[in-house]
Amino acid sequence: MTASPQSAGPAAARNGPRLSRQPMLAATVALVAGLLATLATLWVVQQELSHAGETRFEQRTTRVTAVLQQKLAASAAVLNGARGLMGAVPAPTSAAWREYVNRLDLEGGRSPVRVLGYADVRGRTFPGAASEASVPLTATLVAPAAEDAPAFALPNTPDSRVALSRAVESAQVALAAPGPGQGPQDNADERPPLWLYLAVYGTPATPATATDRQANLAGILFARLDPDRLFDPARFGERGLDLQVYTGQASAPVFATASGDEENTSSTNALHRSTVLSFGGTTFTLAWSAAGSAAAAANASVETTVAVAGVVASLVLAALVLVLARLYADSRKVAGESRTQSTLNEARMMGIIRSSMEAIITIDESQRIVIFNPAAERVFGCSAMDAIGAPLARFLPERFREGHARHVEQFGVTGVSDRQMGRQRVLYGLRANGEEFPIEASISQIRDATGKLYTVMLRDVTERVRAENDLKQSREELRELSANLQNVREEEKTRIARELHDDLGQQLTALKMDLSALEHMVGPDSGASTDTLEQLRSMRRLIDATVASVRRIAADLRPVMLDDLGLLPAIDWLAGDFTHRYGIEVDRRIAPGDTNFSRTSATTLFRIVQEALTNVAKHAEATRVELMLRVEGNFCVLRVSDNGRGSHPAGADGANAPGSTHFANGTNGRAGKSFGIIGIRERAHMLGGSVAIDTADGKGFALTVTFPREAVQQEETLS
Repeated sequence: MTASPQSAGPAAARNGPRLSRQPMLAATVALVAGLLATLATLWVVQQELSHAGETRFEQRTTRVTAVLQQKLAASAAVLNGARGLMGAVPAPTSAAWREYVNRLDLEGGRSPVRVLGYADVRGRTFPGAASEASVPLTATLVAPAAEDAPAFALPNTPDSRVALSRAVESAQVALAAPGPGQGPQDNADERPPLWLYLAVYGTPATPATATDRQANLAGILFARLDPDRLFDPARFGERGLDLQVYTGQASAPVFATASGDEENTSSTNALHRSTVLSFGGTTFTLAWSAAGSAAAAANASVETTVAVAGVVASLVLAALVLVLARLYADSRKVAGESRTQSTLNEARMMGIIRSSMEAIITIDESQRIVIFNPAAERVFGCSAMDAIGAPLARFLPERFREGHARHVEQFGVTGVSDRQMGRQRVLYGLRANGEEFPIEASISQIRDATGKLYTVMLRDVTERVRAENDLKQSREELRELSANLQNVREEEKTRIARELHDDLGQQLTALKMDLSALEHMVGPDSGASTDTLEQLRSMRRLIDATVASVRRIAADLRPVMLDDLGLLPAIDWLAGDFTHRYGIEVDRRIAPGDTNFSRTSATTLFRIVQEALTNVAKHAEATRVELMLRVEGNFCVLRVSDNGRGSHPAGADGANAPGSTHFANGTNGRAGKSFGIIGIRERAHMLGGSVAIDTADGKGFALTVTFPREAVQQEETLS
């Protein structure tokens, strides 16, 4: 019994509004879910941006603090150099002193030293720290200054007197940082200067006790420092960074950046940090701040982008759900009409097959062709009239016919509707003229009233295979070129290192021997002055430092022990030098057994270890490195791992992880190539080795290189 059209009408009227409401409800749920996901994503982005800004701020302040320490040390070195001049006989005149200071180029250079002078205290009472009412010291030599300039008086403030006493008693450089308004050189509109003091004694050697130093005091070397040149972060390339410098004795800051915006730095987006800097007996408190307006604007731009993208994605998702829901509702109505459209659909399908750019061949269970579209006619050079009814084997090379027939039969048994063919081996077709050509094919099966039909879609990939072969050949040629360049580079490094070590090193050694002979001739018994002997000893120390520099440069180019003693001592020296330079402990586990490394393999392994350690020092922020070299069966395994911050696994292969990860040179988030890891892989490839990387965020970084043992083993020669 079937329902009449009249009885179906009311039911359809009732179901119609219900079906129309369901798509809208589903779209609303999808929109709400998308907005909630957007809010969660926005919160995560805000947290990450805030953490990145704070990390960058700390890195900037740490770098500038280190630069300040270096500038103070360089200023102290100027005073130490001047103390050597004061020991000359005869003592320098005012003109000679100005000429010496002009050679230092204090005005044109980047040194914070603005004035350099000397105050002679012989025959005078030295004003100690407690002598508050004493007459201030007056410089006898001062530069840069005009010849007719008035006498230059050193500050007579409590801070300066304490620093002067500390300089005399310790024989070291002392620093005084007077507060605002203190010292005769101050101006109400200028920042108070800082002063460095260094005592000069009347004895050839520095007196051993503080009492003897007070008794033998000959003069005071002093340097006036410009706070702007010393402390201003903008001079170090750190613009937008505000700094206030305090001392324990000053009630107001010694220095404050003129660009500081109190309103910006006190906002909730501002960053603040304090560090301590000690030098010359004086401790500074560095109060750093950075206005967060620029960073906040950039973060707001990113957050706005995330929010807009999330809202747009939510709207798109809701629209997509609405469309799919309506399609589902409509499909229920279309299902009843599908049978009447089968003939039309078949005609459309045949039209698609005929217009397809892919060659389409359909065969029956006996593997005879039933459909052969125009694209197949062009590919195989055969008309459809000649192909239909012929066996498929006609268009396959003879050596593949039996295997292909079995493949089709097995595919029919599996019941899988479609499968890509040729994954394990290359497929070839046969044109009507007998020419073979490579093809890419996929097969599908359906069952109709007459039985199973198999449809193969294929394309001629002759050009692609040719291009792949050309690309492979080009890649091999590039690898050979890279290997040759590596060899040329190593040879050049070896030559330069040998010349530095042999020629320049021998000349410096000969110069040191001549200097030693000269010291012997002008010894204490010869009547030479103590200053002359001290100058000769200073020259010998300079030669020793130069020899050490030559050896270090030669070792960086190519350690001589790599050629003379072999790989293992060279790696041991490299690890020790790495620990000495960066303070990172290297745990060495080297057990090569009886392997005798060839010259090429020794160079390759040494350069890989050198590159790995260099990248650990630059990027890892590690405190410990494990270096392992051992022989396992027929393989030689080299592994360098650290306990640093690691990286995302995707970043280890070229794309940088956050913060510029190992073997990642450049900026955050840049999709580039890591030339460090590429160089290691190319060196490993030269010996038939492979490279593996094991890393994760916060889990350290491990580089493992595996070589065939016969590739690194030195061939034995018959004597």
